[in-house]
Amino acid sequence: MTGTVPFLAAVFAVRAALGALFQAPGAAGPVLVPEFGLDWTQFGTLVGLFWLPGLVLVYPLGLAAGRMADRTGVLLGLGFLVAGALVCAAASEPLLLFGGRLLMGVGTVLVILLLTKMMQDRFQGADLFPAMAVYVLGWPIGIAAAQAALPAMALRLGWQFPFLVAALAGSLAFAALSLASRPGPRVPAPAPGTARLSGREVRLMCLAGACWACVNGTYMVLVTFAPPLLVERGLGVAEAGFATSLMSWVNILAVPAGAMVARRAGAVRPMVLVCITGAAALAAALPFAPVGWGAAILAAHGLLYALPITVFSALPAMAVPPARRAQGLGVYFIFFYAGCTGFPPLAGWFADSFGGARAPVLLAAALLMAALVLFGLFRREVARGAASGRSDNP
Repeated sequence: MTGTVPFLAAVFAVRAALGALFQAPGAAGPVLVPEFGLDWTQFGTLVGLFWLPGLVLVYPLGLAAGRMADRTGVLLGLGFLVAGALVCAAASEPLLLFGGRLLMGVGTVLVILLLTKMMQDRFQGADLFPAMAVYVLGWPIGIAAAQAALPAMALRLGWQFPFLVAALAGSLAFAALSLASRPGPRVPAPAPGTARLSGREVRLMCLAGACWACVNGTYMVLVTFAPPLLVERGLGVAEAGFATSLMSWVNILAVPAGAMVARRAGAVRPMVLVCITGAAALAAALPFAPVGWGAAILAAHGLLYALPITVFSALPAMAVPPARRAQGLGVYFIFFYAGCTGFPPLAGWFADSFGGARAPVLLAAALLMAALVLFGLFRREVARGAASGRSDNP
């Protein structure tokens, strides 16, 4: 496909910028929390506000996406993200900080919904897993870069610095996508009487969205609360940030490798079962293992976590055909945004209630096991549809 490589490079840049924008409060946290007098619940709420507008906007956007230019919507979303990061950097009180984060959240829902649709409309069949590997990989790399470099810089240059760097990354991603993308082919309008999702398709999208929310919830809680856990146990701020970033850097190898494995018949279920169970066990071990093992545990967790990640990201394409995909993604992302909005504050409440970052890390492990259960239910529903020869089976 002409222009595929520049387009995928731009998609990677957008996703990496999104990761840096998400992680800005976490990178600034050691300075930001005392500066504004936040407790852990408030800090978790600040993190979760990145996702809150999606609860309100994602379903209407899903309904409207068939009539909306995907590229224009993604670029508009990037504009909101950059503006929100700049508002946060200029904040002098918590209300402005939270307001800027909400503005970022409006941009996030536009970028994620419409960029996901762009990817799953442009790539089908065996090409979907490698393309989604690029899509998925940018997010943890952006987070890893922010987590590794920005906490120490925030200590020296101020809590605003991570937000300013994230705004710059968003601006560069805007330019990259503007240059590399063109309006994609329109999906044919559905035949009369087939525009609405079937009951089975709604169930599949609910399961897929809840699964993806738990998978991402694990990651978001760990990248936010693993650093304070390691600091509580004796590491310096920069050391803890670097150790946590290893969880994301290993994605460079693990995500493409997992995408290639997923293309092999019969490999998906064993890979998901073994890797997710192992990743959850490692996350649960982090609060109890010697602190010197923290970096190795997080790296091993990240490796196992990332190997099946493209399988999870591709579930919507297995649930709903292209003609109804935008509407299906509206359902899917309701669950995703509910989890992403709620899990960070819940983790913060755990930290306040149980006196430290150990409880949020254990919550992350539990969320990963919940994702495994939801994945199994999704696969069972797909298999039932295939066995019964349902006409709505994608």
